[in-house]
Amino acid sequence: MGAQTPTGVADYFWAEAYERRRLESLLLDLFRRWGYSDVVTPTFEYAETLSERGSRKLQSELCRFLDRDGSMLALRADMTIPVARLVGTRLHDAPLPQRYCYSGSVFRDVELRAGQQREFWQVGVELMGSAAPEADAEVLALTAEALRAAGIPHFRLVVGQMQFFEGLLQALQLDHDARARLTAAIDRNSQPALEAFLRETRLPRRQQRALAELPCLGGEQIDEILHRAEKLALNKTMQAAVANLYAICEVLAAQGVLDSVTLDLSEIHNLGYYTGITFEALAPGVGFRIASGGRYDNLVGTFGAAIPAVGVGLGLERLLLARRKGAAPPPPRPLAPDLIVSTSNRSDAFTFVAQARSVGLVVAIDLEHRRGPALCAYAELMGAQAAIDWGDGRPTLWRLDAAQPTSFQLALDDVPHVLAGLVEARNIATAPIQREAMP
Repeated sequence: MGAQTPTGVADYFWAEAYERRRLESLLLDLFRRWGYSDVVTPTFEYAETLSERGSRKLQSELCRFLDRDGSMLALRADMTIPVARLVGTRLHDAPLPQRYCYSGSVFRDVELRAGQQREFWQVGVELMGSAAPEADAEVLALTAEALRAAGIPHFRLVVGQMQFFEGLLQALQLDHDARARLTAAIDRNSQPALEAFLRETRLPRRQQRALAELPCLGGEQIDEILHRAEKLALNKTMQAAVANLYAICEVLAAQGVLDSVTLDLSEIHNLGYYTGITFEALAPGVGFRIASGGRYDNLVGTFGAAIPAVGVGLGLERLLLARRKGAAPPPPRPLAPDLIVSTSNRSDAFTFVAQARSVGLVVAIDLEHRRGPALCAYAELMGAQAAIDWGDGRPTLWRLDAAQPTSFQLALDDVPHVLAGLVEARNIATAPIQREAMP
């Protein structure tokens, strides 16, 4: 047991670990270019901080443990609540809106299934201090760009509006049990359960029609769906929800993102704090959401001053699985260097290595001072495309991209050409463990 990891967690190493880190860095750099500043929060919080602000489902999934003083702590189950706590208690006086980005592991005690671990990695953003539709549109547009940057060109952003369903519940005036049964039926997307509810519950005709047609308010025909929803609205809350979606979609159309959007007004996925739009990102060949988010205007106010907010979290493991279209990762392999150098501990060799690294090449030094064929064999084993044997000060370049290794004596004047050729051969756009042959 001591040599194994617990169920629901995983080790990542070599190229797979590099792929995760590279994607994390790529997404954080993207968020920063949109004006989002980094934020880092603790891995665990007081359990009540998380449980009092999450849904019952989120509360049941918390990984709790006792502190030395007897306080109940919990590993963070998402990143939004800790960021909201930070802003509500320490950053509420900063100019609004505030934009934050993050990356970190989160923990949920869940039943394991494809794409779901008990520890998983989230990257995401929170935009705090604006209730404008433009803020919702910005987070949706940034999500779309992040998915494309992650190598997932085909996806759908499925957008709902919590207030539309909340307004419907207000109009229906159901008792607690009936409300729970209806919410469960809609949340499970169960048409038989909804039909059973309609048969068993006496409702005025207009209310019955609005509820019966709720599952039909979804698809890619944005204007048609919103027009139908507008006609079905029973009160100002539902009307305001539709108007909000109209405004968001208008901004998304101007940004060229609307073609990636699907509406679903029966989508009521809620972590316990969403108050407006909710959304999830879906990709072909992957049977689960790869990103999700929404508006939460009341959460920050539970820690301090009320501040409207909207955000999104993207699952790093799920992004990588979607990029592979559900296929298993390739067999583990170390990250292949571009070049192996046997330096003979010469200062000019170390100068060359520093130059090569400064232009972005991955250079590993042979610590065993191998020469000739032995150096070539080691370089091939490591997956390098070239090796340099510095020897007695007359470096020899070995090319390993042919059927047989070939060698060339180098002069110092050749160094810039060698570096340029290696940089061109590397082709950074390829997968980390792949290298193109030197010209």
